[in-house]
Amino acid sequence: MIKKILVILFVFCMALPVCAKKRQQEDIITPMAQLEKREYQTRAYATSDKAIVMKAILNTLQDEGYIVYNANHLLGFIYGSKDFDTSDPNVDISKEFGLSKSRLNLNGIKVATIDASVNVTPYGDSMRVRVNFKRKLLNTYGNAQFIDDVSEEEFYTDFYKKVDQALFLLKQKI
Repeated sequence: MIKKILVILFVFCMALPVCAKKRQQEDIITPMAQLEKREYQTRAYATSDKAIVMKAILNTLQDEGYIVYNANHLLGFIYGSKDFDTSDPNVDISKEFGLSKSRLNLNGIKVATIDASVNVTPYGDSMRVRVNFKRKLLNTYGNAQFIDDVSEEEFYTDFYKKVDQALFLLKQKI
């Protein structure tokens, strides 16, 4: 009996370094995924005018229905939020959330929100912009039922296309 316990403990102890090694490999892979995510969240603009880039981003966010709660020119920071009423039949949120309204309502979700935070940083003769979007699903009481980062590259590509257009219009003084 004692021999069986000792054998089991020995096998268990031999497996520990394998588990630790596997965990270490996972930690090495994680930063690469973050770098890939940062790559499509970031765009550089060939201008040294921080104000015009921030104005283009503000215009884009407002055109898309975001309420901008905070903007700081010195830090190059913008924060805004866009709310969706899941019970409104005229609003389609399947693109942003990938879920049907009936499924959201079935789960008690009454409000869906997308938060945006933007960082505009001078980088040599250009401006580097990084934007993060976060999705939230809120129940009747305003409690978050689900929160995640928007990780679809197309969502960011669409946003930056609109920023490009807004920047063009500002530069043309239209």
